Amino acid sequence: MSRPEYKIKSTNYNDISLRLARKIFGIEHLHYGFFTKGIKRDIQHVPQAQEAYVKNLLKYIPRGVKSIFDVGCGTGGIAEELVKKRYNVACVAPDPYLTNLAAEKTKGRAQVFTDLYENLDAEPTPGSFDLVLMAESCQYVNPERGWEQHGRFLKDKGYVLIADFFKIRPLDRDDLSKSGHDLDRFLSVADESGFKLLKKIDITRETAPSMDIYQGIITQYVFPIAEAIFEFISRRYPLIYRFMSMLFKEKIIKLHARYSNQSAAIFTQYKGYFILLFQKK
Repeated sequence: MSRPEYKIKSTNYNDISLRLARKIFGIEHLHYGFFTKGIKRDIQHVPQAQEAYVKNLLKYIPRGVKSIFDVGCGTGGIAEELVKKRYNVACVAPDPYLTNLAAEKTKGRAQVFTDLYENLDAEPTPGSFDLVLMAESCQYVNPERGWEQHGRFLKDKGYVLIADFFKIRPLDRDDLSKSGHDLDRFLSVADESGFKLLKKIDITRETAPSMDIYQGIITQYVFPIAEAIFEFISRRYPLIYRFMSMLFKEKIIKLHARYSNQSAAIFTQYKGYFILLFQKK
């Protein structure tokens, strides 16, 4: 029986948001910040918080690990640090813009693949890694398929290190973000797939401030820019504006409602951010 082929969805929004963040705010990473007591909770200190996030995450790599597969490598910021620490590194992401950045940052010292993790088969070499790392990429991968792939690429007794947010209670409102796997189900699938949970560290308190900052960016920058563009079109090209309104008005209203309800307070009611370390049984 042949396995399903997963399709790569459009990544234009990732490209645009990352380019905007890099140009205006100097943000290189795609992940949350880790806001310790000494880091101010504002946009200017997001890069510092993101560096703290990487430093905190890497300390959970077990001793003896030499080869790491960075799944969903983003811009390659974490891979760059892994290479500096002399790990053998491979990276994968579905977006050429991101993998090009990762290749530049690792200066050719990491294998870089442009594809969905779910679709990889013979490359990189199965059974060749001591650890699979997923920093905020776990939520985008089907759990069953993800654990199947971990088993494929890891050596015996290999590790999976995950840093991501998960749903910890049912979503009881339509305007809430549905992203993130259900934590209990995810852990159950991991166990059924032959992986033992070694560590579970809750870092919700340190990462949740990111939500207030990102919501501020969306409400103070993204929405006003979009509204100004639509107003310009309505005055200059009224027929096009009416056509666009017919197609996108309802979706825009829903997006506005959803992204106006992404605060840290709401996030912590429904979701938790965890570092999870598993070992292949």
